[in-house]
Amino acid sequence: KQWYQRRVRGFMERINPLMNFEKERERIHDDFEEKWEMGTFPGWGRDPTSAMKTGNILDLTPFDSPEELASLGLDRLKTALQALNLKCGGTLMERAQRLFSTKGRDLNDLDPSVYAKSKKSMEESVRQQEVALLEAFVYHYTELLSEQRAGTRENVERRQARTADEVDDDEDEDVVEEDDDDEDVVPYNPKNLPLGWDGKPIPYWLYKLHGLNLYFNCEICGNFKYRGPKAFQRHFAEWRHAHGMRCLNIPNTAHFANVTLIEDARALWEKIRAEKNKEKFQKEYEEEFEDSHGNVVSRKVFNDLKRQGLL
Repeated sequence: KQWYQRRVRGFMERINPLMNFEKERERIHDDFEEKWEMGTFPGWGRDPTSAMKTGNILDLTPFDSPEELASLGLDRLKTALQALNLKCGGTLMERAQRLFSTKGRDLNDLDPSVYAKSKKSMEESVRQQEVALLEAFVYHYTELLSEQRAGTRENVERRQARTADEVDDDEDEDVVEEDDDDEDVVPYNPKNLPLGWDGKPIPYWLYKLHGLNLYFNCEICGNFKYRGPKAFQRHFAEWRHAHGMRCLNIPNTAHFANVTLIEDARALWEKIRAEKNKEKFQKEYEEEFEDSHGNVVSRKVFNDLKRQGLL
């Protein structure tokens, strides 16, 4: 346990030298004690003896005999025995005698048979609490080092996906970097190319292939400029474009793909609404009536004939 904490603390001091480790350790310990007492620590059930610690300790000074204790009743004697971690079963008189036997005596001098848990079980409980405390430190340190762990995993996955030629190139680069004493030199980048994962400009052919020399403006996104056609096409499904469409009270559907101007979006939305209105059912012209002679006419013609008294 001490070796693990010393190892982790040494690593965290290197990556975060301004952290107050003693204060952080005390906070973890206090939080663990609170959860352990309540039985809510992840992976560990409630300790059966935790309920016994909630009982009220009874002052035996005013009582001179077990009979006087028996007058308190079964429930009060039970809570008093639980508070002392003693067995709380039996009849009323047995409980009173068991509790009265502790008057003026040290609990360590009592017969082990009167305890609710044996000494061996208590030692096991202490050992489990120590293991749970170590887990609490592990959980907290894992959260603090989540960014470093994610970066390490990503680096390992990237290295495992390399080809043999890339491995040889990286080895050659490592040799060159070892010979270079100045590690803070700004990379030579006259064409202002984007930087890759290694902090160096990407190849110019890759820059042209992805169209990163092209900028696309979107007025709906607040005149935000997107670099490259891939990022431009992807932004129509992202939050910034969807927020701009909501501000215009226009649904962000597939009809508005590649529409970047506010005027064009509103004109298209009006056209779509007009087409939908044409498809709606119109009572005046599409509802049909039949007169007494069996002639089928529209609602408008039927009302006109009815007003003229021709029906």
